[in-house]
Amino acid sequence: MNDNDWEHFKKTVNPLKDQKKIIRKQQKTLETSKIENTNKDIDLMDIKVSESWGALEKNILRKIQKKRIRISASLDLHGNNIKDSKKMVYEFVNYNSQNNQRLLLIITGKGKRLFVEDRWKGTGVLKEKIPIWLTSLALSKKIIWFDHAPSNMGGEGAFLVYLKKLTK
Repeated sequence: MNDNDWEHFKKTVNPLKDQKKIIRKQQKTLETSKIENTNKDIDLMDIKVSESWGALEKNILRKIQKKRIRISASLDLHGNNIKDSKKMVYEFVNYNSQNNQRLLLIITGKGKRLFVEDRWKGTGVLKEKIPIWLTSLALSKKIIWFDHAPSNMGGEGAFLVYLKKLTK
């Protein structure tokens, strides 16, 4: 290679510094698109797929009731508003699904207490919203079954959620 070839080569080559800037811009757009997708999924949590809460095999249900299958993670929503709770439930289910945590406990609380004539039953907004969110388009593909927790785990103020196995 002579000097003329070298000079010609230097003129035709793009510097690396410009390419690094392009890569950084692409990474930022990927991060913002991830956030936008998450927000779209959270919006989908209001669209209910079905009335069914799913079915669970008898053996697995017995194991859960006898505590042979332990709760992998729990989420306490006491003191949170609906918007924050919706996002927390979405992230909680997704995180545990990705980490193959199968049995989850979501604590909503029993809600506002009524009077003795109403048998002290509570009506809670979160308690009513959780079944809608768990059967939504955003989460229903990750969940096999959910139901109110047994009385020793929170009763009507909590939900047990059983997730599908993570397929690789």
